[in-house]
Amino acid sequence: MFFRIACITLTVMSLSWTATPASAQELPTDPARWMNSPPLTKEMLAGKATVFYFIEETCPTCAGKWPGILEESTKFEGKPVLFVMVNSGTSRPEIESYMRTNKISWPAINDWDRTFEKQFGFEISLQNIGQVEMLLPDGSFKGGRYNDIGGSATEAATSAKWKVEPTDIPATLRPAWLAIEFGSYADAAKPITRGLAGKGSLLEAAQRLNQVVQDELTARIAAAQKHLDEGNHWEAFKGFSAIPVRFKGFELPANVTTQVTDLSRNDEVKKEQAAQKLLTRAQQSAAKSPNNLKAAIKQLQAIVKEYPTTEAGLDAQEYLDQTKPE
Repeated sequence: MFFRIACITLTVMSLSWTATPASAQELPTDPARWMNSPPLTKEMLAGKATVFYFIEETCPTCAGKWPGILEESTKFEGKPVLFVMVNSGTSRPEIESYMRTNKISWPAINDWDRTFEKQFGFEISLQNIGQVEMLLPDGSFKGGRYNDIGGSATEAATSAKWKVEPTDIPATLRPAWLAIEFGSYADAAKPITRGLAGKGSLLEAAQRLNQVVQDELTARIAAAQKHLDEGNHWEAFKGFSAIPVRFKGFELPANVTTQVTDLSRNDEVKKEQAAQKLLTRAQQSAAKSPNNLKAAIKQLQAIVKEYPTTEAGLDAQEYLDQTKPE
């Protein structure tokens, strides 16, 4: 299986940046930036190999390469390798049309401010029509070869592996297995529940998959509790709040809901939530059209002024520090 992620950028501002250290580079986490997919994170892709294929979609000859690129990627089906498309400087409707025209049915990211691209220290344009970056199984990035996407994938996949080898997974549980591999535990809940009521190889496979989910659930709860014990209420709230969503369909300890309710009353959490809502609003506004960018910058400035020490306030300030309106 392979995903492609398309990043949309704005061209009404100039950006000045240098590459982010490979261990610190991250994928966008805001759901509003993604099309046809929930956010994928480095954590979800851990142990896998991901090839990010940066393209200039206005290049007059580049579109003709897609049949060959798609054919090359099929050689990695069934392997722990993902292919991700990253595009630059195009509005969301235009890139959706581009993907339909070129038969690219992959998830896409609306990277309206180039926050993903700029981490690698380059800018895609008609003078730089393509780049490849590889997300390795250990979570670090490494430059690949634009004209050798297959070779880049092979290199990236040297130590890649599945959480559960699919060899003995029955066909009826393959969708659940794949969902678990990429952290979509909620999508695996119903098939696993049915499998646990079965017999023989079906039951055995369902038990193996369920154990992976339970181990991850236990780890998530422990991580959230550690934040709480350390007095970091916002991180604890985010951790506990994500659990019912990510593990929907699986039985959860009662204290998860209790902790979410209790933490939602905390003043620190209330302030962080208020700032986060404003940041999301600014991001969504800018994502709709390049014409909204100036208004979004004003919104970000307001967040920094009112909530300077919050996570959203720090994110807004970082963005403002890295941008320079023309």
